[in-house]
Amino acid sequence: MKIEVHERLAGTTIMPTWVNSGQSPSSIISILRDASDAVVNTATPVSSGNGFYFSVHALPSSPNVWYVQEWLAIISANTYRDRQYINALGLEVG
Repeated sequence: MKIEVHERLAGTTIMPTWVNSGQSPSSIISILRDASDAVVNTATPVSSGNGFYFSVHALPSSPNVWYVQEWLAIISANTYRDRQYINALGLEVG
């Protein structure tokens, strides 16, 4: 199983995407959680056509924190879940 890990600067935004083939979801949401599983923020995705959905989340400004971005979609009474891990880095000046 592949686990997606992304590194982003703390205090910036992320734009995760969901790709769906075939039937469109009747319900879909994007959730950003912190390491203790508390919800940081949620977003209602926007369909950009042909089964592609995207959402925008603002990462908090605290550096060196791990987050989980999670998609939840309901398609034909089935629940689909996809996660990616985000390491919010601090800017290092050298």
